Amino acid sequence: MTLTDRALWARIESHPLPADAAGVSFEDQLRKLHRISGRTARAAIAEYRRFLYLSALKQGRTVPTKAVDEVWHLHLTHTKDYWETFVPNALGGAAIHHTPGSPDSHVSDFRATRARYEAEFDEDPPKGFWAIQTRRGALLSQGVMVAFGSLFLWIGLTNDAPWPWLAIVLLFLVLATTVFVRSAATSGGDGNTFQFGIDIWADGEGGDCGDCGGGCGD
Repeated sequence: MTLTDRALWARIESHPLPADAAGVSFEDQLRKLHRISGRTARAAIAEYRRFLYLSALKQGRTVPTKAVDEVWHLHLTHTKDYWETFVPNALGGAAIHHTPGSPDSHVSDFRATRARYEAEFDEDPPKGFWAIQTRRGALLSQGVMVAFGSLFLWIGLTNDAPWPWLAIVLLFLVLATTVFVRSAATSGGDGNTFQFGIDIWADGEGGDCGDCGGGCGD
């Protein structure tokens, strides 16, 4: 790790994230809230700490992915720990605020965040938590789903498939088409778009830069 401020990183890394009123650890809160494994929860928390470090350096607008943002949201619900312990002690009083913004406005800042990540930690951000999907990629994946739904419906109709099977395929096709049309109607530029079936915790697809409830660290 290169680390511009090693003391800051040491404080953030060692800060114990809070248990809830029932004594449930922060990791287990995150795990139960999102129905993810303990391993995934720990990895997301580790990336959240890195995001906080990048934000605290104040080198520019810092944007988390959806997965990192979800960890941040949970931490912010523990107001006493976040504002009375974490900010004054780990951050040295330099508060990091959650500032919502439109997805399109996040893209260049998100790329800059990734670049600072690589420079500070001497490694690429893990794909599972720092991937970005452009509108073109989203439209392509959604278009493929519409095409496959249409194909399966045609196969079912031409082979006298039972009506429950046809109903399920038709429902899928309607949903996929609705999402595709909505995405196409709002597409433009290089930003993110409404996503269908994207697992923000998955190693293969990851989150994006703040669509559907994200924010920036300012």
